[in-house]
Amino acid sequence: MSVAVAHEQAQVNATEIAVLTVQLKHVEDRVGDIKDELKDIRFSIDRAGESSEAQIMEFKQASETAHETLSLKINALEKWRWMMMGAGVLIGSVGFEGITHFLKFMTKV
Repeated sequence: MSVAVAHEQAQVNATEIAVLTVQLKHVEDRVGDIKDELKDIRFSIDRAGESSEAQIMEFKQASETAHETLSLKINALEKWRWMMMGAGVLIGSVGFEGITHFLKFMTKV
């Protein structure tokens, strides 16, 4: 009986080996699929990073342009303010009569 039991045990082992071989093949196929999915994810992340970097550079350029424009406007307003202050000082120092005399002179010329 021991030969029959050993033969039966060998058949069970062979069946289990066949099942495990099929399962191993399935696992290997699934690992390959996961690797492919990871490559796709990596590609998507890289592409999203490049897109984000391009948008950041675009926003930076727009910001720099807006700041430059605003700086030019502020400088022009500051120059105008100083000119008005200078004109006020000139008018104050010359006096009203000096201005009327100057205007009369300018209209005669």
